[in-house]
Amino acid sequence: MKVYKRLNIQLPAKWKMMVLALAAAMALPSCTFFKTPEARLPRKLPVKLFGLAPERLALRVDGVYYNPNDYGFTFTGGELDLKVDSFYLGHVKIDTVMTIPAHAMFTVPVVVEPDFEKFSNSGVNVNDSVIISFSGTMNGKAKGISKKINISYKGKHMLDISI
Repeated sequence: MKVYKRLNIQLPAKWKMMVLALAAAMALPSCTFFKTPEARLPRKLPVKLFGLAPERLALRVDGVYYNPNDYGFTFTGGELDLKVDSFYLGHVKIDTVMTIPAHAMFTVPVVVEPDFEKFSNSGVNVNDSVIISFSGTMNGKAKGISKKINISYKGKHMLDISI
């Protein structure tokens, strides 16, 4: 038996192993059981064209997600690279912070400033179905643990562009 001088307690080796096993069992679910939120973009995807300044236009798309977890989390931002067909629209940093309940749908605003001159010369036909794809990371906190998870999506959509 080992004597713990600070607490002046004798703890059998068998108990020490049981305490360590219990601590590990409690820590694992919080790390490994978090399921990645699922993209649920509508087939007719609303895209808002707006001006950040007179000479700077941007696109806003609201990314719709579903939290498949049995507990809520705090969305704390993320980054992604966005494409329409094979045209690279740009890198997006998302600084939105919001609380997401368990088994809930949530919307993440995505704003990108593409090079519209290159986009118009790319041959992408926005009047037809296009392939929207992105990959990046999403940051969140759940049960006191911060986590960065990889996200990716690829799907065919009609773009509903408004000004």
